[in-house]
Amino acid sequence: MSYSSFTKSLLSGPGVAELYERATRNQFLELAGQGRLPRETLSQWLAQDRLYCQAYARFIGGLISRVHLPRAADRPVAETMEWRVLTLLHNALAGIMAEIQFFEKTAGDYGLGLAAVGSEMEGETVGFGPYKTTQCYIDLFDSFAAQPGARADKPLLEGLLVLWATEVAYLDSWSYAKSQKPQYPDPSQDLDGGALRKRLIDNWTSDQFRAFVKEIEECLEALAARADDTEEVLLAGSLSVFKKVLVLEEEFWPIVA
Repeated sequence: MSYSSFTKSLLSGPGVAELYERATRNQFLELAGQGRLPRETLSQWLAQDRLYCQAYARFIGGLISRVHLPRAADRPVAETMEWRVLTLLHNALAGIMAEIQFFEKTAGDYGLGLAAVGSEMEGETVGFGPYKTTQCYIDLFDSFAAQPGARADKPLLEGLLVLWATEVAYLDSWSYAKSQKPQYPDPSQDLDGGALRKRLIDNWTSDQFRAFVKEIEECLEALAARADDTEEVLLAGSLSVFKKVLVLEEEFWPIVA
C-alpha cells in the first residue's frame, strides 16, 4: 500500500466522523464521569459488557489461529511481523481474562450485579442474557472463532481491524467520561458508590491500555501495508467493517434519562 496511514484513512472516511462522535460521546458517559450514574444502571451495562468480554476471548482465540509463523529460519522469529501480532494477541487474551476477574472483584466491592436485567429484557421469560446489541457483538466475534480443520474465511487483517475499532472507540469513550466535571469531589458520594471514578474509569484510560491500543494500530498498519488488494479495494471493504463496529458501539451504550 502506498498511503501513509491506513487507520487515518479510515477515520477520515465518508460518514465516519459523525458515527465516531455518536459512538464515543453520550449522556451515559457524561453521567458516569460526573458520578451521577445510578448503581442499577451501571450494573445492567456491566452485566452486558461481561458477556461481551466472554465472546471477546473466543474472538482473540480465532485471531490467534490465523497467525502463521514463517517456516523460513533466516532470522529470529521474534523479529518477524507474525511474532509481533501473536504477542499482541497473547496480551489481549491475558488482558481480557484479567478484565473478567476485575469485573467480579469490582462488582463485589461496590454491590454491583453482573446478571442485572434492564428494561430491554423485562417481560421476557428467558431470564438474564445478552441484549440485542450484545448478541450482535457476540455474533461478530464468533464469526472469527477458530473451527478445527476449517479454513478461515475472514482474514487476520479484518479481525485486527475489528479489534482496533472496538478498543480505540472504548478508550476514547472513557477518556470523554473522565474529562467530565464530577458532582462531588469525593467519589464515595457518587450514585454508584465510587465504582466508576475510583476503579473502572482509571482502568479503561490507563497508560497501559493506551499502549495496547497503539500496538493494535501499529500491527494493523503493518498488515495493511502488506495486503495484496489495491488501496481502493482494501479501504472500501474496511470502511464497511469499521462503520458496522461504530454503529454497534453507539447502540451498546444504554439510553439514560
